[in-house]
Amino acid sequence: MSNVEIVFAVISMVTFGLVGIIYKIAIDHIDFISLVFFVYLFSTILMGLIWLTIPVKHVTLDGIKLSLLSSILAVVGMLSYIYALKIGEVSTVAPIRNLALVITVILAIYILNERLTVEKTLGVLFAILALILLSR
Repeated sequence: MSNVEIVFAVISMVTFGLVGIIYKIAIDHIDFISLVFFVYLFSTILMGLIWLTIPVKHVTLDGIKLSLLSSILAVVGMLSYIYALKIGEVSTVAPIRNLALVITVILAIYILNERLTVEKTLGVLFAILALILLSR
């Protein structure tokens, strides 16, 4: 992994970590369906503005289809996550949600033919162990 990848991965980690706390606080002020609606509405507006500023775009029909599938999965995941935050503790719900990394690693190995290294195997096992410890 290059330094640039690490920097952007850390930015993603920090921002998604903050978002979990903000969602938990917001759920006391708005119903979970409306929260997801407004998150996606504002995200669409912000991304639309960003997208419009990019001079060269590469869009294919397959890319659009995969974007649609990703959107459906993201909405189901987001609704489930926000509802879980509504009824549970963020310190338990967020780690479980973030174990999506285990699914991603497993699928990357089987679908994208990425290598399973000893380090990745240990990382997945430690992530599962962390979930067990955090959910108690």
